[in-house]
Amino acid sequence: MDSQTSTLQRGPEYFAKLAERFGHAPKIVISSNDFHLHHYEVVPGGWRHEPLDYCRIAVQQVGSPRMVRAIDGRSERQLRPAGHISVSPSATSQSWSWDQKMQMSLLFVANHILEELSVEAGIPLDIGMRTPLAEDDKLIRSSVAHLIEEHSRGFGVPQLLIGAAGRHIAAHLLFAYSPERDVDLTGRMADWQLKRAIEFIHSHACEDIGLAELAGSTGLPPHYFCRIFRKTVGIPPYRYLLNCRMEAAKRLLVTSDLAVTAIALEVGFSSHAHFSTAFKRLVGQTPAAYRKAVSPNVVLPS
Repeated sequence: MDSQTSTLQRGPEYFAKLAERFGHAPKIVISSNDFHLHHYEVVPGGWRHEPLDYCRIAVQQVGSPRMVRAIDGRSERQLRPAGHISVSPSATSQSWSWDQKMQMSLLFVANHILEELSVEAGIPLDIGMRTPLAEDDKLIRSSVAHLIEEHSRGFGVPQLLIGAAGRHIAAHLLFAYSPERDVDLTGRMADWQLKRAIEFIHSHACEDIGLAELAGSTGLPPHYFCRIFRKTVGIPPYRYLLNCRMEAAKRLLVTSDLAVTAIALEVGFSSHAHFSTAFKRLVGQTPAAYRKAVSPNVVLPS
């Protein structure tokens, strides 16, 4: 096996290609640099793979199969009810099988992200994490469901949202599945850090901001930034970004005669439909209805 193939086989792209060979092609693929979410609808069967450079979390969406997992030759079996998760370690050869048709989502978390977070949190990775075959974890289940719901809207999933969700789940893994859990991350952002973060968001609100870029403006690690921003401001960074876009859009709807599509592109949305869906969800009415209600004398562009 050449070095290019060896590199490929350690990542989610390799895993998806391998799954296809076993008859299980992913129905949904959501990707960023360090986090990848695949959704599968599979018939009874299985797959096996060589070591990956990613920790993998499976979320059972539909069905309650009896799972059989072998890690480096050590086998275990357990019923995995709908809504439960499995955590699979990286750097291990694994084989899996299941006894019924089902749907599941697989989240891949890059090893180096777990390593970075472990250093920040003071939790050594070499003590090992628990890797349950079936566990009820509401945080992971709801986070993955939110990403799939966002994808289902048909407008793509923003990088900031993928990165924030991925790091939130990765940190949760360290805290909830590790024996060492005595880290205090309950502080608040310094005034200058908050000012920089707010300025960065406003300056780049029309762009697909990455979490690393936003956190970098404050000098904070990305995951710690997410937690401390939410504690300080009261909402996650991505929601703050959306609010900024909505405020800019409302100003343009009232003070300009730009078409709604032009306003959508101006404030950072990829399409009229995406903008209208987000606007109605956050403001409570469509952009056109808002414009008519606030400025009834404005003649809408064709």
